[in-house]
Amino acid sequence: MENATIGNCDDNINAEEIMQKIRERIYRSKISGEMPQDPYVLISSFYLGENAEGLPESVKQDLSSVNSSWDLKNSSYDISSHHKFFGKILVKSRELVHGEVRRYVDPIFSRQTMFNASTIRLLMRTFQINAELENAISLLKQETNQKIKDTIDTAKSETDSKIEDRARELELKIEDRERELFSQLDADIHSRASLARILEDRIQTELVKKSAVSESITPTDTTYFLFEERFRGSREDIKLRQLSFLPYFEKCSRVLDIGCGRGEFLEVLREHKIGGIGIDIDADMIAYCHSRQLSVIQSDAVTYLEAQEDKSLDGIFIDQVVEHLEPDYLVRLLALCYQKLKFGYFIVVETVNPLSFVSFVNFFIDMTHKRPVHPETLQFLMSIAGFRVSERKFFSPVSDDGKLKKMMITVEMDENARNRYDLFNQNIEKLNAVLFGPQDYAIIGKK
Repeated sequence: MENATIGNCDDNINAEEIMQKIRERIYRSKISGEMPQDPYVLISSFYLGENAEGLPESVKQDLSSVNSSWDLKNSSYDISSHHKFFGKILVKSRELVHGEVRRYVDPIFSRQTMFNASTIRLLMRTFQINAELENAISLLKQETNQKIKDTIDTAKSETDSKIEDRARELELKIEDRERELFSQLDADIHSRASLARILEDRIQTELVKKSAVSESITPTDTTYFLFEERFRGSREDIKLRQLSFLPYFEKCSRVLDIGCGRGEFLEVLREHKIGGIGIDIDADMIAYCHSRQLSVIQSDAVTYLEAQEDKSLDGIFIDQVVEHLEPDYLVRLLALCYQKLKFGYFIVVETVNPLSFVSFVNFFIDMTHKRPVHPETLQFLMSIAGFRVSERKFFSPVSDDGKLKKMMITVEMDENARNRYDLFNQNIEKLNAVLFGPQDYAIIGKK
């Protein structure tokens, strides 16, 4: 039976010869190391190793299934029978059939098993190599990342150090430049301040000189005292005109009369029990006032006011003075008046009215006059000095004898004639207002 030949279709297969060749091939593979002595042990031990860690569960299940089913041989098959009378016959018969079947099937199963084992080994080796490569790649990534990090940290440290050094160097240069510039600026400021002080002193000196010339109304060939005696009018007329300013200084105790002249207003104040003091730069005027026991001081206005305490005066009177002053001096004078006057008290500034032609024509009779001051201009200057302008008053009207005459209108005239005469007289009134208006005006301000 061992040498029997099994016929399958038209081919003759010698099972014994095939099995012999398979055994020899397996033996040679074992001898050469191509196949392990126990493929199952190799495969299962490889799969159960540490290389399987970290795999997805589904991959583990697939590997486990392949690893457990590569061997097709059935070693658990047991031929037996429970039949009491025919059991032995049946077992023997089955063994004979089983043996014959194995003679034909086992070579095929053996080849399939060997193929399965080879496939499993290759698969496991591939898995092993892949795992080793993944581990190597992971280690390489870690080393590379660490080297990159170290390189970056080193470069960053070196760069930061260089940047800090450069920044510090620039900061020191900037500080040095700032000190140099501030030193130059400080020197320039001191230089400019010194120059400004020198210029201010010179300007102040010139102003004082100009004020002295402006307020000193003494021509070279005569005295201003005699000039006023002839052209200003009598003292009684001046005092009568100045009485209109008295209500602004009632109950005052220290009224300053700037440019007091012959002292008319100081006498008005004294007669009404009001304390007053006068200043003037003309020695003859001062001597005359002293002769009348009036309190006067020889000084220019700015110098005197600068020496007074703030808010120490309760009234200021300036009569026929501002037309003698330069503009800068006038602005300074009004500012000092506001500074030295008490709150709630008055300043009265009277001067020539340039809106009247006859007054303007007579203006240059006085050779010390500088320029007339327009009422709007004087009011503006007083307002920017801080005063609240209370009133504007006009004085010294021209008598009717000195004005243009109107035409007489009689009842015998017809209507056309009366209309013509009436129009003529209206024009005469307008001309008289321009040509023969009030010769003086005053601006009254209140602090």
